[in-house]
Amino acid sequence: MTENGSEGSRLVSVLEARNELEAITIQAFLESQGIDAAIRSRQIPMYDGIAKVWNPVWGYVMVMEEDREKAEQLIVEYLDSCDRSQELDCEEYADEDMDL
Repeated sequence: MTENGSEGSRLVSVLEARNELEAITIQAFLESQGIDAAIRSRQIPMYDGIAKVWNPVWGYVMVMEEDREKAEQLIVEYLDSCDRSQELDCEEYADEDMDL
């Protein structure tokens, strides 16, 4: 996938990833849904610590411009389902009586 693409298409950002794992997960999810995706890191090699505070965005998940709307919708649905899944896990633990 190139930044300019073919037939006048271009890559656009659909997600500001907080870390590499999030970027790879969303990229793989989009590709499983038939949308080509690429990752563009904003990290500077050899910089760590305070440099990360100045730049809290790890990088971007990019798709072709014509896939943007579908990709954004899929990402929202995916992240929403992850949030609901975590809530269910928390409720499961909250229902258990725990002896301290």
